[in-house]
Amino acid sequence: MIRRLPAQPVAGQVEVGGLPLRTWTWDGGGATTLVLLHGFLDVGRTWSFLVEALPADFDGHVVALDWRGHGESGWVGPGGYYHFADYARDLEVVTRAVRRDRLVLVGHSMGAQALGMWLGARPGGADAALLVEALGPLPLPDAAYPARMGTWLDQTAPFDHARWVRPMRDLDHAATRLQRLNTRLSAERARRLAAWATTEAPGGDLVWCYDPLHRTTSPLPVPPAVAAHFWGQVSCPLGWVGGAESAWTGPALEAWLDRLSLRLRRHLPGAGHMVQNDQPQALAAALVEFLAAV
Repeated sequence: MIRRLPAQPVAGQVEVGGLPLRTWTWDGGGATTLVLLHGFLDVGRTWSFLVEALPADFDGHVVALDWRGHGESGWVGPGGYYHFADYARDLEVVTRAVRRDRLVLVGHSMGAQALGMWLGARPGGADAALLVEALGPLPLPDAAYPARMGTWLDQTAPFDHARWVRPMRDLDHAATRLQRLNTRLSAERARRLAAWATTEAPGGDLVWCYDPLHRTTSPLPVPPAVAAHFWGQVSCPLGWVGGAESAWTGPALEAWLDRLSLRLRRHLPGAGHMVQNDQPQALAAALVEFLAAV
């Protein structure tokens, strides 16, 4: 059987308020647009292993996004910052630009949080959404907000770019760092990820291709009670897939999942937080199952 999805994605661009956002598209010719949203400090092409694991007859129009300040997308520049409201605006514009008849969102970790905020404000914005290692709102006591704001001010006023950058010698060095963070990552996948997630700095060293500003402490995380109202407005079918070996598993996560109306809820063996890199075949099977059910 001839595979419908191309082996390599086509690079595209969508502008949001003048900021260029990179898209990566595998077009199988179908009417369903699948928008893949990566997590914190990751890149859109992290989804390549999932796309490669989809069945040969899968005909979806698959679009992976590099969030602002990640991958090959633009950085906000001096004086700017990255807030979840910005990601919601990115989704508003990007989905309008790329969708066909049916829109399904797949979000990993931070990407799942962002799609939840957007769908809370736009309940009819998508036809379905699959959450991958979505963790729910992480609690922060109200009394901790002033100190958190102080930390953000210490880190960003002024912002010292060099403090947050640790250059790497070459792709092997970058791949080793990725494997240190995720011991389940094979050498082959680590090197592919390293090639997608690094860029050459002046002097020839490699650096991660995200804005180091992301590594500072966000000053105003969304309070759990507010996040609950966003998720409560989501009207499209939801599914959740996580890693059985994720460090985030536990009673707090299960309690949050119990409050969602989920069409699919599954912990995948052999996967940690980076499910799409650890078990792409199992994640692809769960995605196909979810799409068939919605």
